[in-house]
Parts: sequence; structure tokens; C-alpha cells
Amino acid sequence: MDDKNIPKVLICDDVLENRKLLASTLQRYAKFDLTMISDGATLLSKVEEIKPDIILLDIMMPEIDGYEVAKQLKSNPATDSIPIIFITALDQIESKMKAFDMGGVDYISKPFSPKEIIIRINNHLKLAQMMARLEEEVRERTQELESLNFALILALENANYYSDIETGAHIHRVNYYSQLLAQSLSLPEKEIQLIARYAPIHDIGKVGIPTEILKKKGKLTPEEFDKIKEHSYIGYKIIDLPGIPSVAKNIVYYHHERWDGSGYPSELKGESIPIEARIMALADVYDALRTERPYKSALAEDETVRIIEESSGTHFDPKVVDAFLKNRTKFNDVFKRLSQLDKFNKE
Repeated sequence: MDDKNIPKVLICDDVLENRKLLASTLQRYAKFDLTMISDGATLLSKVEEIKPDIILLDIMMPEIDGYEVAKQLKSNPATDSIPIIFITALDQIESKMKAFDMGGVDYISKPFSPKEIIIRINNHLKLAQMMARLEEEVRERTQELESLNFALILALENANYYSDIETGAHIHRVNYYSQLLAQSLSLPEKEIQLIARYAPIHDIGKVGIPTEILKKKGKLTPEEFDKIKEHSYIGYKIIDLPGIPSVAKNIVYYHHERWDGSGYPSELKGESIPIEARIMALADVYDALRTERPYKSALAEDETVRIIEESSGTHFDPKVVDAFLKNRTKFNDVFKRLSQLDKFNKE
């Protein structure tokens, strides 16, 4: 067997004789890459470095017992998939139940049968490998599905663009704005990527709103404004597809919510509004203020910043406003650079 394919078995028992007995048993009947540890604290500190395929864990150990070790392993995403077999002198039903509650996959009482323990270890190793392959297949299928659905969503967003509901430059600018804000707020990198990726489709629901309302010059009637509000729900229904992450759905559905609870569609308030929607709200308004629309003239950068500052705590999350103020120069640079795209398309 290739050394890289030899299963790594980590044995943790505070009694040296028990560790030696278990190790010699495993070496006699099968080929394993063995690591022996005498206490739970050391196991927890080294397990990510060792990367065992399976852990054989004693329960009765000083300071940190086997139950607590298992609990901590299962609460760590880096180690929660490692199978744990408890091997202990305890034989009460309560001990077995607790072992399984803590995340153990098996429970072997001492004294153990050598052949039985080898069979159980091999069975759990095979099961873990099967689960890993299945999870990888699910990830691949999910990525394929997300890519397909995202392509369809972008096609619809392009329909917005070519019908002049949204400009290409606006779509690109909000991508950069949202990424700047998410980075400034120190969000996890994966979340930053998702927010930036899906920010451009925030108004995808406008494909379901009559063009004469979207392009109307002048103030909308209350009935027309109610119709405009429907684009959040329409957009949500468009992207409510398998593989599309909640970040995308939250951006589309909640980006018109306001920090003080006066927004739509759900009148959410404060922290109850998803952070990605709070980011999108500011990015969208900034760009809307800076650009000319059928119903308004474009505002200068200073005036736009003043309005956003004054809206901190009412329209916008104060933390998002602070992040914006730290990046206002970058926002302005993005606006000026990508606005050239609109000029090019109009020529």
C-alpha cells in the first residue's frame, strides 16, 4: 500500500500500557500510521497538525476527559468529520449513550477482541471515505447548479441593461462599492466574494415592472410607487433557485429596508436587516444620487456624501456609513472610472 494511503490512527489514553497494547494490536493485524497521545489537551492542540483519519479515545483521563475532547473536536469545523471510537473500561449504558451524544461513532469496551477492533476501525474508515466522496460530489453538483443558475440570472440582468432599465456602468459600480464596504467591515472573505458577486443583480426584479413606470419623468403616483416596490419580491422569486446562496436572496429582497424600520418590503429594523442588504442599500443609493435618472439630475460627490452622512442611523447602518466615509475617495474613483462605460455605450 502507498504510504500516502495508509490510514492515520490517533490513539489517546493516559495509561502508557493501554496505548502500547492498542498499538501492538493494530500493528499485528493491519497496517496503520499510528500516533499516540497521553492526554486530551495535547490531542486538541495537535490534531489539526496530525490530521488523523480516525481517533481511538479513552474516556477516563485527568483534566480533560474523553467526552469533553470529543465535544471540542465536533465543535471545530476542521475536525468535526473525524470519526471517534471510544475505547474504555466503562461499560454502563449511560456511558455509551453519552459517548454517542458527544459525537462518537462507536464504543468498544475493554478488554477488547483484537479482530473486532480491527473490523470496526476499517468499517468506520470506509464509511468516512464514502461520506467524504459523497460530500465532494454534492459540492461539485452544487457548484455546477449555482454556476448554471447564476448564468441565467446574469442573462436576465443583461435584459435589464439592454432595455436601459439599468446601465452597464451602474451594474459594475455597485459590484465595486459593495466589495469595498464589505472589506472595510472585515467580513469573512467568502462573504465578501458573494456580496460582490451578487450585488449587480440587486434590481433584477425590475424586469417585471412596466417600463413606462421605470422611465417616467416626474414624481410617481402612490399606486406607481407601490408597483415599483414589487420588484424586490419579483427579484426574490426569480432567484429563489437551488444553489443560489442566501446572501444573493437577501440582497435582492432586502436592499430597500432602512435602518430605522421605515423601508420595504418587510419593514425590518437595525441588525435584523442582513448585513449584505445594508451594504447594498448604501451602494445603490450612492450610485443613484451620483447619476442622472429620468426623474432627477445627478448630484456632486460632496452633496452625495452629505446626504449619506445625514442618513446615518435612519436610512443606513451607522457602521456601514463609517465604512463608506473611510472609502469615499475610492468610491469617487470607481464612479469616475466606470462612468466612462456609459458614455461609450451612448456614443
